[in-house]
Amino acid sequence: MKESLHKLNILLTDFNESFGKRPFPLSVRRGMTYLIPILMIGSFALVVMSFPIPSYQMKMTQWFGTDWKSMFLYIRDGSFHIYSLLVVICISYTFASEYSEKKGLSIPPIIVSAVSLCSFTAIIGVSKKDFDISSLGVIGIFIALVVTYLSSVLFIQLSAIRYPKIKSYTGGADSTFQYAMAAIFPAAITIFIFAFADHMLVRLFGITNVQSFIAEVLNRIFQQIQSPFLSSIFFVLLVHIFWFFGIHGSNILEPVAKDLFLSALTSNQMAIHAGQEPTRIFTKTFLDAFTLMGGCGASLCLILAILIVGKHKNLRKHAKISIVPVLFNVNELIVFGIPIILNPVYLIPFIFVPLLLIITTFISMYFGLVPYTIHPVEWTTPIFVSGYFSTGSIAGSILQLFNLILGTMCYIPFVKADEYLINKRLVNSLDQVCQAYKQMEEQGKKPALLSRHDEIGNISRFLTADLECALSNETIQMFYQPQVNFEGKIFGMEALLRWNYGDYGFIYAPLTIALAEEAQMIDKLGYRILDTACADLKKLNQMGITELTMSVNISAVQLENDQLVKDVEELIKKHDVKAEHLKIEITEQVALSGSNKLLTNLKKVKDLGIKLVLDDFGMGHNSLIYLKEYEFDTIKLDGSLIKELICNNNCKNIVSSIVSLGKALHYSVIAEYVENEEQRQILYDLDCDQYQGYLYSKALPYDELVTYLEKNQSTIKETVSIDIS
Repeated sequence: MKESLHKLNILLTDFNESFGKRPFPLSVRRGMTYLIPILMIGSFALVVMSFPIPSYQMKMTQWFGTDWKSMFLYIRDGSFHIYSLLVVICISYTFASEYSEKKGLSIPPIIVSAVSLCSFTAIIGVSKKDFDISSLGVIGIFIALVVTYLSSVLFIQLSAIRYPKIKSYTGGADSTFQYAMAAIFPAAITIFIFAFADHMLVRLFGITNVQSFIAEVLNRIFQQIQSPFLSSIFFVLLVHIFWFFGIHGSNILEPVAKDLFLSALTSNQMAIHAGQEPTRIFTKTFLDAFTLMGGCGASLCLILAILIVGKHKNLRKHAKISIVPVLFNVNELIVFGIPIILNPVYLIPFIFVPLLLIITTFISMYFGLVPYTIHPVEWTTPIFVSGYFSTGSIAGSILQLFNLILGTMCYIPFVKADEYLINKRLVNSLDQVCQAYKQMEEQGKKPALLSRHDEIGNISRFLTADLECALSNETIQMFYQPQVNFEGKIFGMEALLRWNYGDYGFIYAPLTIALAEEAQMIDKLGYRILDTACADLKKLNQMGITELTMSVNISAVQLENDQLVKDVEELIKKHDVKAEHLKIEITEQVALSGSNKLLTNLKKVKDLGIKLVLDDFGMGHNSLIYLKEYEFDTIKLDGSLIKELICNNNCKNIVSSIVSLGKALHYSVIAEYVENEEQRQILYDLDCDQYQGYLYSKALPYDELVTYLEKNQSTIKETVSIDIS
């Protein structure tokens, strides 16, 4: 089983790499995700309005009057009945953002959305006499997807062409106005092409409504099939193929369903009234009650599979939200929310689980295990209730239970495969965010991740929301890495911020800090870090290690806030630690941004008895200037100096100069990233005898730190510095 699941994961991963990661399928997935709130509202309105219990409907009429459904009809009109328009807007916007970012184009996504919306309206022909308003709802999704893709690509490609400039006589016109002027020609051409296409469809082929044309063709095909079993199989197959590609298959094939299945139920009822046995197995109630449990794709089976084996919290949350409407066969939230549309992972079960349930139900009724369906039931009637009322027997409910279990088992391996791909996409997306941040870091740019409109911006915003939850739930951790001198004596330790992000592992700590700063959460995060560090220091003091110094990394944003000094004073008193046992650590980048407010707050902190540490010294902007401006007690050498120490004589000379200067200015020097004996020996020869790195220990969680200190108790000195960078 595990081997088969592994092969399925590989197969779907390969398919996902070739199809699912293309710009438009990705945009469909993300655009549909943006529409989840609208789907939730529409689903809720539909369930409240169509709740299939007569006493409920009667009570609602008594309490709120005969027109009580009007408000929910309006909500449905504002959600499901304009869903195609919303699809065009969201997917075109997402596609334009991603495509423009990758191609290096500066086209505002909102203009692309507007052009796509105009193109869609042009081709469906709103002004036609036979125009059906339902074309703007879920029925028109297929046309919406096709037009969105073609119009977006066409407009973006046309925007790359140079056109005659339209002179603007508006003084001081801003960039928005210039973008609007530049879009006139490509927008006009794009919209004209779609209007012309609609005109030619009417003129040459007499097609005034594409959806109606498709339904008419299919109706003719079904009239040629004589076998009810084959007709039912083909019907369900087509419904789900259409749904997978965004076409509301049930509505497209509604005329077929009436001809094939409604008449069959009527025939069974007439036979019962005549005292005869019913003869028609395949009815509309047969499909609604036993095949499409929870809606198309037997969505209730999918939800149960997610709740049974799903581990991804967002997927499980989505399933829990969807389960109530799905019980009443309203499944738009699960179909468009996961989404199943254009999702290669669910192609096989979404199509073939309903086909399997047709076969099991047919066999059960054919051999007399379950009575034929003889009573009509509302399509919103929940499972088990519909099985009982449609057949007039508890055997109908038992068959539904069997089908539910069978369908759920079929979905389970695909849910596992989907989670595998979700985790893989998450890892890739987080890697992209980390790489984007590191690139900004290397270029010395101020990080601006949350304001981006591409996938990096989306993931950064989700990451920031999760960071806020992690702060509220107190799941941010501190790890500690020992600091050791040449004789092997432990003289300190650095505390490192650690945020464990599930399957991804630990988030790059500077990225966490950058997101907190951009989201204006850095003061809250900084307080939590300082609080945790002081609490751990107190616990170590209670173990008998009473002279520990703790170096806490503080960002420039925190230092600009007067609250920092108050927080430090408060936490010193709260945890009963001495001020002289704390150190504030800043990087060269923080020092570079030194404003008067920052300098004033640093002085106030130092007046409390707290010492200053400068990190990453030696390779920054005019490093020596900082030694004049700030009274540092400790300097930590830049890691790049240590990494190249063995093969680069210039690095040796720089380290030697810094150490000599330290002796003259009375500050200590710590070398980070010491990973082997050769590095340590070279540093010692250069008069640097304080080290930190994998040569001695990796960063340890608090419990492992205690174990480490107990094992090396004889080598502990009385200073421990803790940094949270």
